Amino acid sequence: MRLPTEIFCTVLLLIFTNHSNADIPDCNYYDTVDISNVERQNDSYLYDDIRIPASLTGDYEYKQYRDLSREPVKKHLRACVCSLRPCIRICCPAKYILANGKCGDGLQEELARYESYIYLTSMNLTIDERVPLTEMTIIRDHFLACDEMMHLTDEYDYLEDGTLRISDDRYIEKQEYCLYPYQFNSDFPKSMWIVVHRCTTYLTPGSNEILTISLICYILTIAVYLYITKLRNVTGKCIISSIISRFIQFLIWLLDNIGVLNGICSPAGYSLYFFRLASNIWLFVVSYHVWKRLTSLSRDDPTCRFQLYSAFVWTTAALMTGINYMVNLMWENDLSKWNWLPLVGFIKCSVKETESGWVYISGPSLVLSTFNVAMFTMAAIYIRKVKGDIKKFAYEEEEEEGRIGCINFDSQTYLRFLRLSVVMGLTWTLNDIPQSARLNIVWRRIMNITDYYHCAFGIVIFILLVLKRSTLTLLMES
Repeated sequence: MRLPTEIFCTVLLLIFTNHSNADIPDCNYYDTVDISNVERQNDSYLYDDIRIPASLTGDYEYKQYRDLSREPVKKHLRACVCSLRPCIRICCPAKYILANGKCGDGLQEELARYESYIYLTSMNLTIDERVPLTEMTIIRDHFLACDEMMHLTDEYDYLEDGTLRISDDRYIEKQEYCLYPYQFNSDFPKSMWIVVHRCTTYLTPGSNEILTISLICYILTIAVYLYITKLRNVTGKCIISSIISRFIQFLIWLLDNIGVLNGICSPAGYSLYFFRLASNIWLFVVSYHVWKRLTSLSRDDPTCRFQLYSAFVWTTAALMTGINYMVNLMWENDLSKWNWLPLVGFIKCSVKETESGWVYISGPSLVLSTFNVAMFTMAAIYIRKVKGDIKKFAYEEEEEEGRIGCINFDSQTYLRFLRLSVVMGLTWTLNDIPQSARLNIVWRRIMNITDYYHCAFGIVIFILLVLKRSTLTLLMES
């Protein structure tokens, strides 16, 4: 019976060993930092000149959000640094985040140069201690999609645990804000700007994998349209241009999600904005051209029409991107205008999408989507009218010949409507729903379905445009 006893003790030891390397006891997640890239020295770790004993470290397999929800991530080592030294959370724009996760904006040197400090208030609100920021642990936080700038005067208290006391009955917890990084050469801390996290954004599970498959389908669709001569008409060229723009947009978005754009975040962000806007304008052009072709008596396209479309799309997208860049360049350091800036490279590498930033993305997209819906409606009405006239004519002929039968369900017509709705980009209208509405639980579920659909949009395009009978026939004949 000795062997089973040894096995039981071994299993018990492994359980306790595993537990000892898990979450750090009596340590808030937001008091920890990732030290996966820090080498162990004897029985401690050296992080920003702070020697952290191994007893204050633990392995974490999740990322915690401000609403205390968790997302599974790769196992990594974290240390409870705020139990050794007071901590202060300062934001770091995505464009300055390095490959090792640190922030390369030179803030530490700026804090030392200006000898910045803050008054640290005890938890019982009785003692205020002036503490230089260089003697505190600087935790670099990320900007989030719904961030808003808030200006505080000297009527606030910065508590020992990192909580901000704004008034007697209002507190902002440490996970709900971070300090704006470029304000320490002014009248700080009498006047302080903080970035308040109004909401948390999640990456829908499996979206990266779906998007990868979708990108492959985009490539296959482009290859088929370029290979088949008969598909290289004006409509086909417009569709290809729209797909290429969407492909580049989602490729940059995917690379941003997996964190490989460090060092080129700002150029990638402006490129993402350019191709996102271009793909939406191309959908408008496709919608206009399809409606024009359906209602026109002439079947021939002028040779210069595609060139005119291209000049319109690329010039408009470039002009809007240039305006975006100039607005950022002129007012990025004006904190009073921060909530109204596009802020490329702050929240990931893309333009900030909030209620105040609707003018940069949602505004133009909503205008284009309105035209797309209108032209799809007119095209659908025209097709139904023509189909109805044909059926009426056929019915009259059958009546004259004494062969009255039932009018069959026209599946081809409804399949054409489906293709038109996809090509004209009707579903992209849902992306223009305000951020405030997305916080509603019903809209959140609808948007989750929409997000998955748009991640798989390349698959949908491939099925509806390439795997249809006429395209496959042309492919076999080529």
